[in-house]
Amino acid sequence: MNGCAIGAKWSTLYTEVPRAEATGHFELRPACHAVRIEHDAAGRANAVVYKDANGVDQRQRARIVCVAGNAIETPRLLLLSSSGTFRDGLANSSGQVGRNYMVHTTGAAFAVMPGEVHPDRGTQMAGIVMDEAPHRKNRDFVGGFLLQTLPPQGPLGFARNAKPGAWGRLYARDIEGYRNVAGLWIVGEDLPQAGNSVTLDPKVRDQHGLPVAHVRRVDHPNDATMRKRAWEVVRSIYEAAGARTIHTRGPFPATHNMGTCRQSTSPDDGVCNKYGQAHDVGNLFIADGSQFVSSATENPTLTIVALAIRQADHIARRMVRREL
Repeated sequence: MNGCAIGAKWSTLYTEVPRAEATGHFELRPACHAVRIEHDAAGRANAVVYKDANGVDQRQRARIVCVAGNAIETPRLLLLSSSGTFRDGLANSSGQVGRNYMVHTTGAAFAVMPGEVHPDRGTQMAGIVMDEAPHRKNRDFVGGFLLQTLPPQGPLGFARNAKPGAWGRLYARDIEGYRNVAGLWIVGEDLPQAGNSVTLDPKVRDQHGLPVAHVRRVDHPNDATMRKRAWEVVRSIYEAAGARTIHTRGPFPATHNMGTCRQSTSPDDGVCNKYGQAHDVGNLFIADGSQFVSSATENPTLTIVALAIRQADHIARRMVRREL
């Protein structure tokens, strides 16, 4: 969250992208905005229309289209790509495009420990507790959660987030003891709900005059029960370590966006198959977290990467055999 002083944090920006550019077969077009995927008379994707950096429409022909806008912008683009053939949106014969939007059940706790922790040093999220991650039948909630060490983002971040609105000598004492502060972040499985959705907003438009994504999400009762148990575990950990004060916070908006173009074996139940290939459009692929069926109990990035690598290998094999 605060960068990496030695440059060890992986990112496509300085790993995959430079390697791709070095092949001579890759072109990056920054400040562009895809607005529609077009298709031919047979229903196969054949072009992407986008706004360039100057807002001018451009049309890129394509043999294969891979969409990687994640769980909000990917369904938005598919819905914007409706046509006479795909009246409810591209690849949406199942009606599942935009449905089952998931994040993660969240919460946090900050503890003032008896000794110095120095939360500003080292790797920012360097520890994890996975004891409660597996699903267990004897609990009053389904799924599981894990706990990640969470830096309080500096003295100001701790003052703002540990207990908003708090005042007085005891709270000032906790802030002054910033060097002793430790934090834990809750990452719990968010259950898919068809009503949690991404649709096209009927009124609000973006800078190009296109409907923005309208995101609807409400908590499942399972979230509150899971979060209560997570805070109990957090308190037991910190109390065992001799914490002087414990502040619990949340839930917070999660940035782990998943679902909305889910994988399925049957075209009736989802948008794409296990390779992210759209059931309705054979040369259209979903290459992001929107293809998730469940949110699981883990940060989604590396799973997205693994799925993208598998998808790329699958596409390459089929292209060689002229099957795509």
